[in-house]
Amino acid sequence: MPDANPSTLVETLATVLREGFRQAAPRHRGGILNEAATIELLILPALTELGYPAARRMPQHGSARNVIDESCFLNEVGSSPGQAVLIVEAKEYGTDFDSGQGRSESPDRQLQRYLRQHDVSGPNTFGALTDGVRWRVYKRSGNPAAPDLEFIVEHDFQPIAEHGKAALESPEIRERLSDLVRMLDRERIEASVKPSAKPRADNPADPLFAAVAAGRPPEYLVRAMLDDPDAVVQFNLAEELTLLGRQKDAHDNDWESYAYAGGPALRSASPSLAGKRAVVAATQFRHHPNYGLARSDAALCARTFASADESGVAVVLAHCIAPDGAAEARVIIAAGGQVNMTAAFDPTLPSPAARAAVAKLLLLLRGKDDDLTAAALTAPLEAAPLRQQFYRDVAAWVERMQRGKELEARQAVLRHLVRVMFAWILKEEAIIPPELFERAFAANLSDPDRYHKDALGFLFLKRLNAPPDKRERHAVPAVDRAMEQAPFLNGSLFAEHSADDALDVPAREYWSADEARPGLFTILSRYYWTMDEHRPGESEQTLDPELLSNLFERLIAPTETGESPLRQPAGTYYTPADVADEMVKDALAAAVKTAAPSRVSEAQLRALFGAPDAPLDELTDAERAALAKRIAELRVFDPAVGSGEFLFSALLALMRALRNLGQDADASPDGIIRRQLVGQDIHPLAVSIARLRLFIAITAARKSAPSDAPLPNLEARIVCADTLKTVASHEWRPGQPERLDTADPELVAALTAVAENRARWFDAYTEEDKQDLLRRDAELRDALQLLLRRKGELASPELVQFAESQIVAATPAPSGADARLLFYENPWRGFDVVIGNPPYEALNKSLDAERVKALTTVSKHQTTNINDLYPLFCEAALALANPEGGVVTLVVPLSIAFGRQESTIRKSFEARCAAINLRHYDNGPDTIFNASPTVRS
Repeated sequence: MPDANPSTLVETLATVLREGFRQAAPRHRGGILNEAATIELLILPALTELGYPAARRMPQHGSARNVIDESCFLNEVGSSPGQAVLIVEAKEYGTDFDSGQGRSESPDRQLQRYLRQHDVSGPNTFGALTDGVRWRVYKRSGNPAAPDLEFIVEHDFQPIAEHGKAALESPEIRERLSDLVRMLDRERIEASVKPSAKPRADNPADPLFAAVAAGRPPEYLVRAMLDDPDAVVQFNLAEELTLLGRQKDAHDNDWESYAYAGGPALRSASPSLAGKRAVVAATQFRHHPNYGLARSDAALCARTFASADESGVAVVLAHCIAPDGAAEARVIIAAGGQVNMTAAFDPTLPSPAARAAVAKLLLLLRGKDDDLTAAALTAPLEAAPLRQQFYRDVAAWVERMQRGKELEARQAVLRHLVRVMFAWILKEEAIIPPELFERAFAANLSDPDRYHKDALGFLFLKRLNAPPDKRERHAVPAVDRAMEQAPFLNGSLFAEHSADDALDVPAREYWSADEARPGLFTILSRYYWTMDEHRPGESEQTLDPELLSNLFERLIAPTETGESPLRQPAGTYYTPADVADEMVKDALAAAVKTAAPSRVSEAQLRALFGAPDAPLDELTDAERAALAKRIAELRVFDPAVGSGEFLFSALLALMRALRNLGQDADASPDGIIRRQLVGQDIHPLAVSIARLRLFIAITAARKSAPSDAPLPNLEARIVCADTLKTVASHEWRPGQPERLDTADPELVAALTAVAENRARWFDAYTEEDKQDLLRRDAELRDALQLLLRRKGELASPELVQFAESQIVAATPAPSGADARLLFYENPWRGFDVVIGNPPYEALNKSLDAERVKALTTVSKHQTTNINDLYPLFCEAALALANPEGGVVTLVVPLSIAFGRQESTIRKSFEARCAAINLRHYDNGPDTIFNASPTVRS
């Protein structure tokens, strides 16, 4: 470090940069100022002046992938330099820091990944991203367990390149130089950081990852996993043990090579399996440019190896290598039908989570534990601890944001969180430019602390919710340019809300790296995200949309009551995905049974909805077409939709069945939701979350079948409404006993007109179209009100309420209209499947005495004597189901089967249903009722 005061150092640095630009100018005019020239002429001289001469640097630019260009240390570099104080990612002069190409990450995200994951980075390491002109600086937090980053500064010295010495007379340029010196000079960092010179502790996973990156064959990798160079490796996986007789992945790409060996002996509860060995395998997949190493491929591979041994346990290292040499890997465990795995990682720079999990697993594989169980072997790759930490972190953030606020403001916080989470997932999928969520981006604003209003709010309301021809320009050109690639999403999720203006989140609450109060973006950046759902029996160490549903359902009640979300019992409302999937398969199979030939069993129908490879080949073409037609006509309704778990499960099941029957054209998520799925909930936030779940499903499907179409509007499919306003009597019709579709021709025509207009809302993308539909909806409802006044005997409270119900409202209050009117179709036939998990709560806690009385006198419920909400939902479900073969499937307490008071609801089911099936799941106190209504005189 030169013996000079800061002002002298600024002069020296200015001279270095000016001279570098002078030498670079001829090359730049010739178009050949490449990365090497930039480093030589601009970056290395600047680092030397900042106190990092060549003896204290470890240069690696131009070498292998995923290495830091320059690592700077306090002392001269020796054999074990320890932790770097400054790492530098050097780029060609003029590089865009925030844009990647294809699957490649942007330079900014690359630097952040180095700071979080690289060997030489540690607590308080600084990182600089520079092309010699721009210098962007981050600092890693001092918490080793949570390597969060703090954005420090960004300075641009382009004026020096353009104007030379004249630019140095500018006070602004002088201040930028002074600030860069203040941030990066070695003496200041040495005084504040004092990193340990001790190298990072050896990790048993590192040599294995290095072997994968070096292209070692599978047999070498198997021996490395076992740390046994003499392990007996096999290559003859029996033909009968492979799926479909081939070693294939889900995308029909062959394994290029594989090897396996016997691993540690396992203790088993079954004496016949005691001492059986786990299979340890390595597989190299042929690289797929679109999928990489997909989760489904890895799961299938691990299950195949697990079937090769009676223990049923396999530990597999799967990897693929792209033509450019880039590697991608996963470690997977299959045991007892469950598959757990790491997220896909680059073995040259594995994530901290993958590195720690694989290290624990290798120690178990190589240990001498005579009491090792399959459960212990599986534990390092379980996703549950990851999820629980995520719940705690986000709940703590929500509590801070909601503390002391009134109900509408608390709801605004949760609504904002819904938007942020969806946008974050889209950012991870490169659908939204990732730089919009980086701390450096806020530096473009005149007041970076106004990021929430001036950047994030603008993104949500003026870009994601605005068609391209209606977009406003941002006042800051750099912000406007960055948002050019943000797509128009539509779908109402980002539509302006009356409470938006009152919400203001300080910038620190997005990016703070404080361990006690981490910012929201800091929390989200700790995890890997995917739009692909973890279905039962298969999970990876990533966060998926099902977890979001669980999170938001946990947050609804404390948001409504003002209580701390950290004190809410876990899973209070949430239905596990495996339970929902089983219920959906049961219900859909029962609903289409009469449309299938008698030789097709119910088990085969369940498989049709539950497995992607159950096409019922024994059916004739005509039989397949008839069954597919019936499946595509089913209407599924959830009367207490919550986070949308049942509708999502139904969507996946219907997609699988239609594809199994060769009807891919009818199997798109958009089409199924439009035709077949509806739901409602009394909580506006729950409705938003259910829509979010379906939006993510649509977006995920478009990954494999890209579409520029905006998201549909779901307000007319998932509505905010009070299911208990539904008249419980199946015989109810508007004012007279005839069927609704024949009660009065004028009434039916009016209802049909409203329903047909609302059906167009699904595809309304422009603001003009939406306003036209809203005006038309108001006109048709006015006409309905006139008709009801003219025919007073038909003016039931439900019809009157429906005539007053808008499609969308700025602050939606639950509609009191009957679900048969909200989702009216002509002719009305009822819902083919009514499915869900209704709330359980004593009536006197949920409703006042006046409302309880109205349940009997107005809505005609017969089960208020049970003093719980769930029987009322059962009655409503029976009334809404198709009387000719409809199915009701609900999660209810076991007391429904034997309680004395519950005899009322049992009699209702007995009178209305041809069959009642009872199924009890061991993971909870609830039971599943599956009832099939039929016509009764």
